[in-house]
Amino acid sequence: MTKLFKEESNTIEYKKTLPNETERWLKSIVSFSNTSGGELIIGVEDSTLNIYGIHEVRSVFEQKIMETIYNNIEPKPIVDIVFKNIENKDIAIIQVLKGNEQPYFIRKQGIEEGCYIRFGSTDQKASNSQRTELLLNKKNENYTNKIYDEQGTLFSLKDIDISAFLLEINNTIKTNKEITINKLIEWNIVKKSFGELYATNGLMLLLGQGFNYSNIRIGFFSGITKSKLIDEITVTGSIIKQYNEVMKILLDKLKTHYKIKTLREQQYKVPEETLREIIANAIIHRNYLEQEPIKISLFDDRIEIFSPGNFFDGLQLEDALNGISKLRNPNISEIFYHIGIIEKWGSGIKRANEALEENLMNQLVFEIRSAHGINVIIKFDKDNIKAVEHSVIDEENYLEYKKDFTRKQLEQELGFTTDQARYLIEKWLSKGKVTKSGGGPSTIYKVNK
Repeated sequence: MTKLFKEESNTIEYKKTLPNETERWLKSIVSFSNTSGGELIIGVEDSTLNIYGIHEVRSVFEQKIMETIYNNIEPKPIVDIVFKNIENKDIAIIQVLKGNEQPYFIRKQGIEEGCYIRFGSTDQKASNSQRTELLLNKKNENYTNKIYDEQGTLFSLKDIDISAFLLEINNTIKTNKEITINKLIEWNIVKKSFGELYATNGLMLLLGQGFNYSNIRIGFFSGITKSKLIDEITVTGSIIKQYNEVMKILLDKLKTHYKIKTLREQQYKVPEETLREIIANAIIHRNYLEQEPIKISLFDDRIEIFSPGNFFDGLQLEDALNGISKLRNPNISEIFYHIGIIEKWGSGIKRANEALEENLMNQLVFEIRSAHGINVIIKFDKDNIKAVEHSVIDEENYLEYKKDFTRKQLEQELGFTTDQARYLIEKWLSKGKVTKSGGGPSTIYKVNK
């Protein structure tokens, strides 16, 4: 039961005793059902993790819990109760599976007030857009593949210059596969209804029509806070046009020049690949039900990219960092993939971090400030760029910018052969400048500061 001694999280909640107000703990059952599942552990204090146990007969306690859950939550969640005896005290673990009948809610409060999602270690009331997304998930649908409906008006392809769109896309295609109307139907960018072809929300976004809030706002600030705004730009139009314009603006603002190793020069304060991946991710993974723009803030020491909508369908940050992905907007992702903006689904964050590491910069920082959006921070101040502008990292100053390294890293970063790298490592070891840890190709050399 090592899990008992972990702190509360998105999948763990502790209660010393069951509160008399049932809604206070039923919220956790609902939020687990609507998010990633989890465990509500009764008999353990949340702040200290001290074990107090329950003071009822197991069978009586179980019946009371199950009746309370099934009589007060709609639809009926998937739960089980197991008991453990620790330190001669019984604790009850209410195991909740992620439900397949979302959205779940507390019946007495109704779906608008009683629907909750799990955010970190808290249960938060779901917004209108989040409840809508839960309903769509239940039907294996998503918002961008729904037929666009503007106050009861549907947009037939007869009313849209779809040939111009296809020509533009096929002129920039990278996969050598022509995109046709049939492909747009297959990818749910266009939908057929009663023999007529209609535009989806995804197509309207790709055309830059119908979503006034779907834009990107860029703020340029002097210093490291938002107290002094220098300039502000709002980029509108199709989401493909937005991506291209934002990249052009940011790369122009982030121009710099310094060498990070003897064989390569860096032209921007942020690796171009990192920037491309994060901007593309913000566009294709954002929640278009949230009526607010993507917000980019450029400071003297960092850039922040805020994208509306938390991770999709119970995905966690750890999953995303390991290359696992759940597509919120698969039809938009298809187009971005075929025109070469993204390379492989699910690998964007991982590649962005790899580019930062290659350029001797720290990894991305994620701030999940609320259940409604994610803020990604790329730092480029001198503490995070391990190379000083206009300087060259070579064997004389290499150790100044490293905490540890492998032989392969040394070869790549200094352009050395294997024999040259081995010779230099042996010299550093003999002088006590580094300490060897491990063995074989994965040996790590730690720098003695």
